[in-house]
Order: sequence, then C-alpha cells, then structure tokens
Amino acid sequence: MCIGQRVTLPNDGSISMNTTGFITDLKAWIDNNLEEKLDINTVADRAGYSKWHLQRMFKRQTGYALGEYIRMQKLKVSAERLANSGEPIVSVAISLGFDSQQSFNRSFKRQFGQTPGDWRRALAQPASMGRTHH
Repeated sequence: MCIGQRVTLPNDGSISMNTTGFITDLKAWIDNNLEEKLDINTVADRAGYSKWHLQRMFKRQTGYALGEYIRMQKLKVSAERLANSGEPIVSVAISLGFDSQQSFNRSFKRQFGQTPGDWRRALAQPASMGRTHH
C-alpha cells in the first residue's frame, strides 16, 4: 500500500485499525472546527470519501450518524459558552452554524430538556441564591 492511499472498509463490515484511527482523527477535526460550516458534504470533502461511504463508516465506528454527532458537539460547546459567558444566545447560535435562534432553541431543548435561556437561568440561580445568605 502506498503512503496516502485511502483505506476502505472490508466488505464483511468489520472495522480495520486504520478505519478506527481515521474516524478518531475525523472526530478531532470536527471538534476543532465546530464554528466552521460543517455539514455532511463539507466533512466528506475534507475526508476524501463520498458522503454515503463516510456516513456508513462513521455510524459503524461510533454508533452515531455523522450529522447527529456534529449537532451534539455543537450543542455541547454552546452549553459551555452559555454557562461561562454573558454572550447573547443568538450570537452563540449563529457562531455555531445554526440557521436561526429558533432552530437552535429547538435543538438545544431536544438535547438538554430545556431552552437555552431557561438552562442559563437555572445555572445562575444557585450562584445568586448563595450570595444572598451573607
């Protein structure tokens, strides 16, 4: 095999060590580029595979659909930013590639069980309650 030659999955559906490393590297690249335009086509272009093949490999290796993984990671980062900054919710949503605050709110609520505003207020409540007992 030549250096740089693409490794393909065996037809029996097993996963080679090269595929495991490839998916690990791809996840790291996704995690480091969450503020970029990340859709399945962009990731597939970056990975050098067709989107169909990449999605099959990714799901087989991680148990998650590629789009689901990207959305989960974006929501995880958004929750951290909402907790650790006073950044407006709409700014967080747009910077992480959500089309609107409404679509961000729906995705966030689906993932965490409450809207971003409610989540942020719930985090702030115990801290403010603790300060009133001086």
